[in-house]
Amino acid sequence: MAMKKFRNMKVYEQSGYQYKSTPAIMLKGQWLREAGFDCGTSITVTCEEGRLVIVPREEASYVDVFEESGRETADKVAEKKGRY
Repeated sequence: MAMKKFRNMKVYEQSGYQYKSTPAIMLKGQWLREAGFDCGTSITVTCEEGRLVIVPREEASYVDVFEESGRETADKVAEKKGRY
């Protein structure tokens, strides 16, 4: 079956900082996997005029950003603390 190109969804309300109403969008379903977003996939969300663009992010670029900035990734910190 061909994957649907468009999906109608709703922006929900979630309690945020100091119980202020905060917009929340939940995306879930097998269609995400079919679109290339498997469990554990890192993503980049770009905000444009009236739209959100979500694209998969390569793990290497994620690690490179942390290494270039001199910080450690959460995985490395957890590894050092013996959590993995």
